[in-house]
Amino acid sequence: MTMKWGLVCNPGVKRTVSLAKDVAEFLQQHDTVLVEESIAHEIQQSGSSFKEINKSADIVVTIGGDGTILMAMSEIDKPVFAINSGGIGFLSEVESKYAFEGLKRIIAGKYNVEERAKLKITIDGKRLPDATNEVTIQTARIAKILYLKIFADTELIESMGADGVIIATPTGSTSYSLSVGGPIMDPAVDAMIIAPLAAFKLSARPWIVPLERNVSVHLLPKCKETNLVIDGHYQTPVTQKNSIYVTGSEKKARFIRFGESFYQMVRLKLMR
Repeated sequence: MTMKWGLVCNPGVKRTVSLAKDVAEFLQQHDTVLVEESIAHEIQQSGSSFKEINKSADIVVTIGGDGTILMAMSEIDKPVFAINSGGIGFLSEVESKYAFEGLKRIIAGKYNVEERAKLKITIDGKRLPDATNEVTIQTARIAKILYLKIFADTELIESMGADGVIIATPTGSTSYSLSVGGPIMDPAVDAMIIAPLAAFKLSARPWIVPLERNVSVHLLPKCKETNLVIDGHYQTPVTQKNSIYVTGSEKKARFIRFGESFYQMVRLKLMR
């Protein structure tokens, strides 16, 4: 059975680009490969936009660290096979030395697709890219506190002064949210984590809220220079005039897996 593959990688890292070239050549022996524009020229291939890749590819291969995966997932709904050539690579399925072994397994059909929750974010009714890991609302000025109220539907959850707040998916529970004391959440749980960032309040603790809730963040008028950041790469300024809503998305993050469980992953990558 012929397949169409998408290929996305971090163009700024030499070894990543070199592996992408080898992966493209390997896959072209079997199937069609759509190479994302930012690396296509570097590996002498014709380029495709994220939109074209998302429309036509059956499986998208990412090569890089977690940032590359998150950037791809903000634009792509297709299953992602993530090859780590970055740091810890918590979200990736294989290290780069096992890249071709993994690709052969996919070609042979020996894989599962794991679906995980994403967050839908709107500002004043305008939809932003979905979050695979988290959306963060934080002060843009170091050491300046911001004041906010957080609601779940119409219920006030928290009112506090803080550096900001992180709203994370179960996938994001092992990322930024973890570093501020948030819990590790099994990705099968349909919930989001609301974790304060350096709250100036002893009682401010992380909350776990069902995905179907509509979480809103209201900035108070004294907040100056506040940013909303999605998955570490999409950024936009926000003020007390904006209506910010976060809820579960109808879209899913889809990862190609070979069977290692979430708990094994946590043990292997976070406890070493």
